[in-house]
Amino acid sequence: MEFGDDMSLYLRDTWREANTICGVLPMNPSSSGIWPSTKLQDPKANIEFWNYMFPHVEIIFLIVTVLWQFFHFFFKRLGMIRFTSHMLTGILLSKSFMKENTPARNFFSTEDYKDTLFGLVGACSYMMFWFLMGVKMDLSLVRNTGKKAITIGLSSVLLSITVCSFIFFVILRDVGTKKGEPVVNFFEIIFIYSIQCLSSFPVIGNLLFELRLQNSELGRLAMSSAVISDFSTSVLSAVLVFLKELREEKTRLGSIFIGDVVVGNRPLKRAGTVVVFVCFAIYVFRPLMFVIINRTPSGRPVKKFYIYLIIILVFGSAVLADWCKQSIFIGPFILGLAVPHGPPLGSAIVQKFESAVFGTFLPFFVATSAEEFDTSMLHSWTDFKSIFIIVFVSFVVKFALTTLPALLFRMPANDCLALSLIMSFKGIFEFGAYAFGFQRGSIRPVTFTILSLYILLNSAIIPPILRRIYDPSRMYAGYEKRNMLHMKPNSELRVLSCIYRTDDIHPMINLLEATCPSRESPVATYVLHLMELIGRASPVFISHRLQTRKSEDTSYNSESVIASFDQFHKDFFGSVFVSTYTAISVPKTMHGDICMLALNNTTSLIILPFHQTWSADGSAIVSDSIMIRKLNKSVLELSPCSVGIFIYRSNNGRRTIRETAANFSSYQVCMLFLGGKDDREALTLAKRMARNARIKITVVCLVSSEQRAKQVTDWDRMLDLELLRDVKSNVLEGVSIIYSEQVVDDASQISTLLKSIANEYDLFIVGREKGRKSVFTEGLEEWSEFEELGVVGDLLASQDLKCQASVLVIQQQQQMI
Repeated sequence: MEFGDDMSLYLRDTWREANTICGVLPMNPSSSGIWPSTKLQDPKANIEFWNYMFPHVEIIFLIVTVLWQFFHFFFKRLGMIRFTSHMLTGILLSKSFMKENTPARNFFSTEDYKDTLFGLVGACSYMMFWFLMGVKMDLSLVRNTGKKAITIGLSSVLLSITVCSFIFFVILRDVGTKKGEPVVNFFEIIFIYSIQCLSSFPVIGNLLFELRLQNSELGRLAMSSAVISDFSTSVLSAVLVFLKELREEKTRLGSIFIGDVVVGNRPLKRAGTVVVFVCFAIYVFRPLMFVIINRTPSGRPVKKFYIYLIIILVFGSAVLADWCKQSIFIGPFILGLAVPHGPPLGSAIVQKFESAVFGTFLPFFVATSAEEFDTSMLHSWTDFKSIFIIVFVSFVVKFALTTLPALLFRMPANDCLALSLIMSFKGIFEFGAYAFGFQRGSIRPVTFTILSLYILLNSAIIPPILRRIYDPSRMYAGYEKRNMLHMKPNSELRVLSCIYRTDDIHPMINLLEATCPSRESPVATYVLHLMELIGRASPVFISHRLQTRKSEDTSYNSESVIASFDQFHKDFFGSVFVSTYTAISVPKTMHGDICMLALNNTTSLIILPFHQTWSADGSAIVSDSIMIRKLNKSVLELSPCSVGIFIYRSNNGRRTIRETAANFSSYQVCMLFLGGKDDREALTLAKRMARNARIKITVVCLVSSEQRAKQVTDWDRMLDLELLRDVKSNVLEGVSIIYSEQVVDDASQISTLLKSIANEYDLFIVGREKGRKSVFTEGLEEWSEFEELGVVGDLLASQDLKCQASVLVIQQQQQMI
């Protein structure tokens, strides 16, 4: 079949002979391979394989992925995030570096079928990005936001747009003009500063996640403010689009009116469709998602059929949004919000699509959108100056109107600066908006180039500055003494008990019961159930005492934790006060939830379960979590109070406090005292336990022959002896403690001693004493398997010792100056 030259735009699988272009229909999008078979005598065999549609796109995907990964390998060491590498990759493949009519330019150009294909792939990538961010978004950030987040969110966006409008149309009316003639048109100015004043939740959330600030107090405030900004601007945008459509329809059909309202026209139908779609997402789609969750057995994955059906609806919602003259991502974003976040459904969708979308398709969207970036267009100083003034003034206005409300709420100056930088950060949303504006002719090529340069610089500069000026760990610094040693007599003991697994519940309650809660000296326990963040964009922190959401709205499995500690509260009514929380965050930032809760409630002790659990007979390790171990070590380094790591052994021969009461026996506790601040803290806890008549405390003090013979001159040793004085004389009121001294002169003797008493007690309490030089442990540090337990704690946890007792390792609060 012969076709004219005008058909060359539609047929790429061709070969040329003279002035005739021949092709085969339907077109074959795939090549015959790098080395096509000559036996087939394929007339297209002379065409290079990369000229076919699929190989062409695959090669571009490969080039884009390799380039951004290469840039990010270096940029991440400078504190930059991935989006900067995406932008730089797109600019490198743009017209600025690939000149017209060169082979490289022809390969990456969006002519012929590539214009449609690249646009379609880019639109689908951007649409899926918004859908996944909707799935990850926590709507409770809107329901539970306080006045601070609402004020900052509205001020940084709506008030910024209002002030910028006043500035550019009253004060700086001549911006964008040259000799009285407009250079930047009216709509372009509005479009630029409106986008500059926005704060997109996906952009802010992604920035905080990459900087690991999402778990900090500042990060939560920034995300809450961004959610408020997103919702307010989305509603405003939808109303403005409707009014614009209404005005255009009124002009077109000016005769069909009742007053100022057009009857039966498209804008009203589209607005009605939007309302119906939102109602469908809330009252039909979301309940169906819970039906899917209820039909999914616990611990089993969601059926693929459901996930594929959801994705089909997502694409349908994008088509519907486009018909309603809204951005194509609005429909997918609304459906994403309607999908219950977290396991099993939300996490299944995110795990299935996140890597492909964020690692491959989104960089492709950025690279293809940046194709029209062309620095050769920057030949007019007036253009550059006008756009620069608009962008700069918008940035300053937004920065100031974010900082001022934060200062009014008495936030520290550094935090105000960091928050303003976060809210002023520009990313994929702003770049996508400018790219779509350029494609639709809303902004000129020179404007798009300058704005792309600004977004690149913005994304490259703000993250390193944030890393420099804001350290979320400093908010946990213990400037006040929050430990058990310095508590007033008979004061309330505040303990933060962390629960990682359901197996941690009863051992933790047993340990808290051993602290001897009473009406005279009560125990306030703050129970924190920690869960890994999967399928969400923002971490969640729930106070179950204040929680009002319906149980079906969440997939959190904290019911057993809540029920068990509620019963503990009832058993010791008036002596024990319980507050239960659930924290869902990524493992690398879980310590932030723990430290923040301890700081806010001025706790004196944090109790962390050990990362290993044993079988009932103690012969085998049942679970060993590296994630929990890293978390425990992070808390030990940053905690604002004392910390205890609890190694629980559930051997058949070991008893709980309540079992000893039933058998009229005693719960045997041994406190090993080697000296030092951690041991003094551990001894303080042992003294408190000794008030319980069902607990028998034995303090074994290790001394060397040199210490016995030598006069005490060391201040640390004097503090030890002062604390041991009343234990030695057994003069503590209402307390009976057995005290014994053991002479130990080297590390081998302490190992022998521990083996001899390993199975005589139900619980050992020891101090961690990391880095403290001692004759008792000299040479053992290098053999320690778990440094977070200290030398003695590591020996008691070792399987070689065959110790069947539980162990509590105490570290006193570290003062950070």
